[in-house]
Amino acid sequence: MKIFRNNIWENHLQSAAPNEVKWSYWNDCFSIPEGEVCFNVMTGSLVLMSNSEYENLSKAKECISRLWELGLYADVHKDEYKDWLKIYREGKNDESFLDLTFLTSRQCQFKCTYCFEGLKPKKDLTDETISHIKSFLEKRKGSFQKLQVYWFGGEPLIGYNKIITLSDYITHFCDNNEIEYDSSITTNGYALTRERCEELVKSCRISRYVITVDGTEEVHNQRRPLLSGKGTFKTIWQNIHWLVDFGAHVVFRITIDKENADNIPLLLDKIAQSGFAGKVSIALARTFEILNTPEDLGSKVFSEREFAPVEMKLIDYAHSLGLMNYRLPHKAPLGGCLRKGDITIGTDGEIYKCLDTIGEMKWVTGSIDKIDSEPQPQWYKDYLNWTPDDSNKCRGCKLQPLCSGGCPHNAMFSDKMHGSVLQCPDWKPNYRCQIERYIKEKIGKNEFELLQSER
Repeated sequence: MKIFRNNIWENHLQSAAPNEVKWSYWNDCFSIPEGEVCFNVMTGSLVLMSNSEYENLSKAKECISRLWELGLYADVHKDEYKDWLKIYREGKNDESFLDLTFLTSRQCQFKCTYCFEGLKPKKDLTDETISHIKSFLEKRKGSFQKLQVYWFGGEPLIGYNKIITLSDYITHFCDNNEIEYDSSITTNGYALTRERCEELVKSCRISRYVITVDGTEEVHNQRRPLLSGKGTFKTIWQNIHWLVDFGAHVVFRITIDKENADNIPLLLDKIAQSGFAGKVSIALARTFEILNTPEDLGSKVFSEREFAPVEMKLIDYAHSLGLMNYRLPHKAPLGGCLRKGDITIGTDGEIYKCLDTIGEMKWVTGSIDKIDSEPQPQWYKDYLNWTPDDSNKCRGCKLQPLCSGGCPHNAMFSDKMHGSVLQCPDWKPNYRCQIERYIKEKIGKNEFELLQSER
């Protein structure tokens, strides 16, 4: 038996194995030409067995202790699924770390061909809202140890001065209270300059920048021009260079449909040739057709089934260029976006639970200045009470501890303005393909551990 990854998530399994064990409910097993893969979604352990080893596991008494450590065996008296649902529910009440998303502006200077936003109101984060955010943090001082801030829009850099003002307060607040701080921004990257890149990275401590680039210059400029029609590629490309030079991590988000899919390998070539390997990440995203998307988009959009092989082919190519590693999925926080500590704050202080509902007043759950005193809408109470066990799609799925049930909004409701309408995470269609390639790569490099009894 070859062990490619040990238990990295569940420390309690380091205790001695009980007298009676069973094959873990959370083992996701499937066949590849090299043998039987077993990935335990609770512990993160990954092993490869021959067919005979898999068939004779119950007889391999000498391996029980090691398989228990890996989490592949569980206590026969435990109901693993009920235990997970319990900690999932408890996770929803976790406020030991805060995930705060700030909408600094509803405006945008781009006119993307696939934009779902519709008319963009001229709204920026108000000074009053900033004051309420500060009060919110002060009231919770001492109750959390980690703060993650996400700057979002519209185009968040239109509210650049607001970012500077609020970042200055938050960084000092965290330093003075020994709170771990991390910050990211999703931006089109156009309004950056060398000076702004330096200020955002060094003073504001925004370390991660998600910037959409949809192809090489001609293709990108056609898809993501300014409102005036002017191209944006050259400016964005230069700004990415400055961000990388100042030590930021840039995520190239590439939105893909039938219109630009064939151009993406050329973009990947350009990224690799620019010396970005190891300094940037690649995020491949499918173009979505939802409520406010242009009418002519339908024929250009890949279905989820159509996109899976397109995405995998691009992952393979990016990997060959040193731009992507084959990835094993990571765990979402327990409770997912239903956690009490996961909050999205709009420009006027309105609170959304789902990032994809920004701008739709019917999905507002309250306001930042009255977060602890306002009555909750009934739909929101139902939303907070949701668990993956309420979903036919989730029930019986082995991946729940990884995705925490995916998107609860999409599980419960049928409409929203932004993002995918799918419940499952976008990594799911190629999840096993990536594991298979990961294993083959490790075998080629002889990077695995043999079970003790086989040495």
